[in-house]
Amino acid sequence: MLAASIEWENALTDNQFHIRAPVGDDFLDPAEVAALDASALRARTEAIVPLLRDRATEAERLRRPDPEVWAAIRRSGFFYLFVPRAFGGLGADPDIFIDAALPLAKADPGTAWSACFAAGHNHTVAHFPEAVQREVWGTSGYVVAPQVSMPPGMATRVDGGYRISGSWSWGSGIMDADHVVAVVMLGKPAADAPPSMGLALIAATEVTSRDTWHVAGLASSGSNDVIADDVFVPEHRVLTNLTFFTGHNEHSRSYEAVFGFPAIPFSSFIAVVPILGAAMGLLDLYREALPARVTKGSRSPLGENAAAQVRLARADVMIDTADQLIRAAARRALAATPLPNAEQVPVRARLRMEFAYAAQLCRDAARLIADGAGSSIYRSDHPFQRLFRDIQVMSSHVAFDTDAVGEVHGRVLLGMPPNTMIL
Repeated sequence: MLAASIEWENALTDNQFHIRAPVGDDFLDPAEVAALDASALRARTEAIVPLLRDRATEAERLRRPDPEVWAAIRRSGFFYLFVPRAFGGLGADPDIFIDAALPLAKADPGTAWSACFAAGHNHTVAHFPEAVQREVWGTSGYVVAPQVSMPPGMATRVDGGYRISGSWSWGSGIMDADHVVAVVMLGKPAADAPPSMGLALIAATEVTSRDTWHVAGLASSGSNDVIADDVFVPEHRVLTNLTFFTGHNEHSRSYEAVFGFPAIPFSSFIAVVPILGAAMGLLDLYREALPARVTKGSRSPLGENAAAQVRLARADVMIDTADQLIRAAARRALAATPLPNAEQVPVRARLRMEFAYAAQLCRDAARLIADGAGSSIYRSDHPFQRLFRDIQVMSSHVAFDTDAVGEVHGRVLLGMPPNTMIL
């Protein structure tokens, strides 16, 4: 079964198009999901790698995940990772997610980027009221929902819910979405009051998308804009109690430990894993090329060159350090769940810095490898240049701005309050 497709022929104004949600008859049998363990899920995502590699160039050209690849990811069980076991999901811990996602990211980081966000945003749904969870998971098993935040939309209170309008950028996953999670402002704030934010869970058929994803890297993610024009959303589908920022949410507290992972660091965690996988993919390509590559003016393979060996060794340790840092930070996030908010703030600030630093390590390792790989890696048909460009774009995500997140962490270390509302 192919995943969602675009109605390009039914285009609206300003390059907008309708989203056609998946047919929805390719969800796995609950018994099959229950039988999945870490090794089985990893084996399933590894089995998709040849198809991913075969379709990666075309997916980049089309600027969206290949439909057959996306369908294969759906069949693998990957999207059940962050659905609670109570609703037929895996309720998986972070290490299982990392191990399942890395093969996808090594082959096509753009598709893996959207797949990781699609899996991860089920974590957000777990914080909505149980009635919402039953509506979406009780009939489908999981949702594919980009989570869009900037600029926030506007939610106007009406009888029974809200009328929502907005135009959000960076809609990773929108090309195959059945829902959208959108940050909204709950009415215009008073002059002396802080703004009040909420999260709206909107059916993808109620929104349109704008064809804006023309980028130098990560093209296959299809992260186009999302537009809502006076869409009615029932009250229970607008989350106004944002305790999920701390993991202290009444609707998720009975689920597995991963649902206590604070929301903002969790988003950084979901985003850094494809960067790690892409860096590992580059390292593999470099290591495989060294024994056979002979540079002009030399008679010996580059693999016998001490400088190349040192470059390979440094990149290997940098990427492995990022891997260990990501895993340790995720475990620290779960351990911080019981802490009251005041004690959790320094942990959340450190987590964001750790994930950003891991992304920087991967980006620096990629540059180290590229500088020693020669000019041939920039041929348009070489997978190296695509992975390299994808890493540059992924690591430019606001979550990995080491200056910004470093300032917050540094302030907290000095006993000063954070200078951001979102932590």
